[in-house]
Amino acid sequence: MEANIKRRLFNILLLFFLFSCSKDEIEIHQGYCIPFYISDTYKYPILPGTDTWKELSSLAEKVEVCQIPEKKLNTISTEGLLETLLNYPLILDYSFFDKMQNGFNRIKTENNGFAELYGRDNIFKVITERYELMSLDCEKNLYPPFVTGEPAPVQIALETFEFFIFQDEFLLNLNENQQYQIFELIYEKLQNKNEHGFSEYSKLVAVAILGKIMYENDFLPFVKICNEIDFMKLFIEKIPMYRPENISPTEIIEENAKEFKASR
Repeated sequence: MEANIKRRLFNILLLFFLFSCSKDEIEIHQGYCIPFYISDTYKYPILPGTDTWKELSSLAEKVEVCQIPEKKLNTISTEGLLETLLNYPLILDYSFFDKMQNGFNRIKTENNGFAELYGRDNIFKVITERYELMSLDCEKNLYPPFVTGEPAPVQIALETFEFFIFQDEFLLNLNENQQYQIFELIYEKLQNKNEHGFSEYSKLVAVAILGKIMYENDFLPFVKICNEIDFMKLFIEKIPMYRPENISPTEIIEENAKEFKASR
């Protein structure tokens, strides 16, 4: 009898030990005003600002050294993969394009991690939980991307993360309820940006997400605007840096987003 009890106790402790070990393989630290840390994040071997990076003479060479090894890609957690891509040394190249989505398309096709990320089953949970925890109220810039080792301003960090949300591979594969959850998160963050006096430029990706969701859900007032104003349809597809003098896409979308939210 006593031997059986000891054996059962041993088995329970063994299972607990094994479970703890598997959980500890991926350590995740996250929270408001706490830097995100995911232990299986891939560390790029060459980073901007280093002498080795400066020796790379072409974009093709930089892209090549930033590929994620297939073995790592097959085992990395979704949290770690997202963090890895947010730290991609060329991630901010989208800002150099007149139509920023064209720049992000280039980034997606050149790095092998994006197709893997958008194919993950738990991507919705990982992205929404991470975005919700990103705060505008912290005293320091805590979030990637990092520019020559220093965190980017929170405006750029949020905009870059919002580009991950804006992609059709993510947004258009969600069901209606999930799209509305994204809408709520973006809308809330946008109100926070307004309270902090963010510039119109820093809100472009967020309002484009709201516009895309309204359009995909056939919100008739906004669909009518897109059908009448070609630029508005272009805006929610490509996020151009320019706009006609008499059109403010941020104002139009924010006004319609308020109505869309009230109609739900």
